[in-house]
Amino acid sequence: MSEIPKKTVALNAAKIGGIASFVTVVLNTLPEPYGSIISYAIIVCAAIQAAVPAPPTGSYWVLPYRAMSVVALNVGWAINHVACRVNASQGPVAHDSKPPTPPT
Repeated sequence: MSEIPKKTVALNAAKIGGIASFVTVVLNTLPEPYGSIISYAIIVCAAIQAAVPAPPTGSYWVLPYRAMSVVALNVGWAINHVACRVNASQGPVAHDSKPPTPPT
C-alpha cells in the first residue's frame, strides 16, 4: 500500500477546513430561519441522493436529479462515487445506467 504524501494530507485538510469555515460563516450571517432552512434542504437532498440511484440516461428525471445533486453539495468524489467501489485498486467506477442500444 502506498503512502500518501504529507503535503497532500495537509492540502486536503486545509481545503476541508476552509470549506467548513466558509459554510459556517455564511449560515451564521443569514437571519435565523433561513440558515436552518438551507441546512435542512442540504441534508434532505444529500439523504435522497444517497438512497435513490441515479436515473437512466435520457430519463425526464435526470435534470431534477442533477439539480438536487448540486443542492446536496454532492460533487466530485461524494457518496454516489464512493458507494460504487471501496478503493481505486478495484478499477474504474461502475455506472448505474446501461449504455444505449444501437437501433436495428
